Amino acid sequence: MTPATTLADAKTRVAETVDRLADELERISLQIHANPELCFQEHKAAGWLADFLARQGAAVERGVGGLPTAFRATIAGARAPPSRSWPSTMPCRTSATPAGTT
Repeated sequence: MTPATTLADAKTRVAETVDRLADELERISLQIHANPELCFQEHKAAGWLADFLARQGAAVERGVGGLPTAFRATIAGARAPPSRSWPSTMPCRTSATPAGTT
């Protein structure tokens, strides 16, 4: 399989997954917006997001870096990462302002 085919397949899988989860993702987004929390005090939002990722099969580690609102979600792939790599993480910041508003 060529890298271009692999990338195209990955993009297709991501789009299909987002489409499948769109209703729940929107619900969580609106829930976070309806429950604003101060910086580093996003306990509800962090819990909702971590719970969602756990329901999708991710291994969720809470309290990462000594912050009670920080978490790391790891989704196992088809192959193990190289031994010198760190686990993949995606920094995420929540905000009480929905996308497209100021």
